[in-house]
Amino acid sequence: MKVYDRDFFKLTEEELSEWKKLEEEEVVASIGNMEIRKSKFHEFPKAARHYQSLFPNNYLDIVDLQNVDELNCLTDNFLQVLEDKQSNERTILNFINENRAYSIIASLFSQYDFGHHEAFIFPEFQLGNSVQVDYLLVGKSSGGYEFIFVELEHPNGSTFLKDGNLGLAFRNGLKQVNDWRRWLEVHFSSLHETFKKYKNPKLQFPEEFLITDRTRLHYAVIAGRRSDFEENKDLTYKLRREESENKIALLHYDNLYDMARNKIGDNTY
Repeated sequence: MKVYDRDFFKLTEEELSEWKKLEEEEVVASIGNMEIRKSKFHEFPKAARHYQSLFPNNYLDIVDLQNVDELNCLTDNFLQVLEDKQSNERTILNFINENRAYSIIASLFSQYDFGHHEAFIFPEFQLGNSVQVDYLLVGKSSGGYEFIFVELEHPNGSTFLKDGNLGLAFRNGLKQVNDWRRWLEVHFSSLHETFKKYKNPKLQFPEEFLITDRTRLHYAVIAGRRSDFEENKDLTYKLRREESENKIALLHYDNLYDMARNKIGDNTY
């Protein structure tokens, strides 16, 4: 699905002119034929920041994190959705997509050491013809690109049983993750065909999109609320640690709310 109303593969003449002017202003000195530059990236037109990225229409603009009032309002409204006992995973997914509240999902980068160089979001991302991921996050660090496959489960569903073992919501989420893993084991090398329709044609695919590397694949299942994790806490958190060793993060929606709130006004994902 489309992330933005605007098509960032195309720039207006005004945007191109402003971008070129700012790029020229980046040159602050020169030594022989070598130019010394000071980046004005944050001052570029928003469309230009998208345009030069690997996936222009899926790019998460770090400058948007400075829209403090707007993001505070979105996260407050997100909490209201969570507090509504009638809400389910589709309610949450619709809220995020309809309000372009992608910073909420993107706050998951806080759990990892990538995404601060470049970050992208792909809602309802297709793996082949029959498998769909609620959100795919792609983030870059100095070590290259890595991937987070995100599954939203019920905020009011059964997350843990009374004995501390996994409830239905997390069992369903882990089943979905295992389905993704099986698909990726066989088909990851063909996944770049799906990415092609999103990719900037001026740029080449980095090898991380072409060669299977399990260490770059991460998974997150989000279900329930903080209170669901408190009963029989020792076993609950032991299960979370065990799944984290499998590169699966088991999180509740209050984790997501807290991370989204903490990202407001930050300089990077």
